[in-house]
Amino acid sequence: MTSPVPPGDLAAHESYVDWDQLSGLDKIVTIYQVGTNQVVLETNEGREVRITAWFDRRNGQYVADFERRCAVTIGGQQVRVWSHTPAYARCVADDLVACLEAAILAVDRLHVY
Repeated sequence: MTSPVPPGDLAAHESYVDWDQLSGLDKIVTIYQVGTNQVVLETNEGREVRITAWFDRRNGQYVADFERRCAVTIGGQQVRVWSHTPAYARCVADDLVACLEAAILAVDRLHVY
């Protein structure tokens, strides 16, 4: 049996994740790839999170942007929308896959009350 990975050690934690089977993730139950640079996650807490990895041409790195699905009421009608959320740690990486993987791990680690 291996020892638990320290929360700040992202590189070590990544080796335990099977992205096809989602083993090694505690809260993520489904990952949908909705574009080349975008995924939608569903958590066991009922959250839906959309992650988009934007390419920053100034420094040649990818930066993750997080949105959560929520409901708003407009004129008595409830509409589900995506809303930007600052709840997750900033994720930056040199390549697209590394950025999305780091962002998925950030969502998986955050406990929402």
